Amino acid sequence: MKAEKILFDAYNPYIVNLAEFEIKNIQTNSRLIEAGDLFVAIKGHTVDGHQFIEQAIQQGAHLVLANKSFQKITDSKSLLQGKILFVDNTYHYLSTVMNRFLDYPSQKMNIFGITGTNGKTSTANILIQILTKTSQKSAVLGTTGIRTQNYSAPLNNTTPDPLILQNVFHQMVELEVKNMIMEVSSIGLSENRTKETDFSVAIFTNFSQDHLDFHGSMENYLEAKGKFFKELEPYNSRGLENFAIINRDDDAADYFIEQSKAAVLTYGLDSSADYYASDCAYSEFDTKFTLHHNQKTYSVQSSLIGEFNVYNTLAAIAAAHSQGIALPKIIAELKNLSSADGRLEVVSDTTKDEITAIVDFAHTPDSLEKALQTLAHINHRRIISVFGCGGDRDASKRPIMAKIGVTNSDHVIFTSDNPRTENPERILEEMTNELTEENYCQIVSRKEAIQHAINLAEKDDIVLIAGKGHEDYQIIGTEKYPFDDSKCVKEALEIKNKHSKIDLNS
Repeated sequence: MKAEKILFDAYNPYIVNLAEFEIKNIQTNSRLIEAGDLFVAIKGHTVDGHQFIEQAIQQGAHLVLANKSFQKITDSKSLLQGKILFVDNTYHYLSTVMNRFLDYPSQKMNIFGITGTNGKTSTANILIQILTKTSQKSAVLGTTGIRTQNYSAPLNNTTPDPLILQNVFHQMVELEVKNMIMEVSSIGLSENRTKETDFSVAIFTNFSQDHLDFHGSMENYLEAKGKFFKELEPYNSRGLENFAIINRDDDAADYFIEQSKAAVLTYGLDSSADYYASDCAYSEFDTKFTLHHNQKTYSVQSSLIGEFNVYNTLAAIAAAHSQGIALPKIIAELKNLSSADGRLEVVSDTTKDEITAIVDFAHTPDSLEKALQTLAHINHRRIISVFGCGGDRDASKRPIMAKIGVTNSDHVIFTSDNPRTENPERILEEMTNELTEENYCQIVSRKEAIQHAINLAEKDDIVLIAGKGHEDYQIIGTEKYPFDDSKCVKEALEIKNKHSKIDLNS
């Protein structure tokens, strides 16, 4: 593509003739530059791409886009002047230039964005199953990666940076995806990663404490989430009405409703919501409730368990219905839903294991409490929970989560999560030093903690391994090491079952 088509509004003090340059690709990593590329120099948290401009040119970059603050350096380097242009902030401009280069890929799909402290992945998982069965080809992007029919790939961030995000959109258009469901994180919103994404639906799940290490305060965190709805236009690029779908029962609901310029639809258990549930009945196998909408009622049976999944299901119902899919068709698909990886995922074998072992991603006070309260509705003898708190993250939630654990479990084993550069023993101390209860122990090694929980459990006990869910690694120091809660649980159960057979035969 001709450079003049994508960089026409960039500051061009050296009068670079853009018509002479054909751009083959766009990169922010100088090591990936090939002949004909545009190098966008990004000033990051730890590395400044402006330091690698000359390297990028040596590797064949046709043009470079830099921050205006870098011009003073360029003024003394004549070799750069025939290849460099400027903008106020290259990171914020990256979405714009990527959209132009890839011909606005998000405008060619229905984009469903989901934000909230908890429930993003589960809501996305429900919605893609509904849309796949009742609508056109769909894809989901978020914490567990990118996934569509016959294709999946991991992602490093819940909401990728603009370079990756727009490339994913382009790839999905090439795969003829019509519905794109994506998790939208508060950090992604703060860093403008979703800028110029043409959303059709914005969903708010709930709001509670998380990411204070990044945002600094709950007020800043709330404002970051609110930005999503504030920037949602009443209509998308195709002239179709956009919708903001809000959890009416959440304390922050009114704030998000006030932010939205788009049409608002609400959901919840409160009868004032546009879509609300009553007569909820929970079992270890499914959930049943009555759905109310426009003075009509519908009987719903979902294969997912727990009150929080009623909320997630209602959000997905409202989102699908807003796009013209009939409620009876939506409801028919709810009986056979599969849970998202690492979200209240039963990893024990009900045919041979006498205990129920569950892996869940719960890593905030609210999500941990909801997971444990959900398990309390299931027939059980005891609940044994295993979890920790991440290092180099919001430390204020550590004693809160520990208290939730001992209050809602019969026994807790506190252990390492992703300690990162912190001392894991220090994290455990901060979690437990205010506890007066005695129904807990501490085992730093996560593998040993899981093994201890499985060995401690007896018939009809529930063991909850919380905090990491789908993750297949543990971050210790600055390195990622292979670690999978599900595999660890299965190995511990296998050893326990072998020992039980030996005892019976001895």
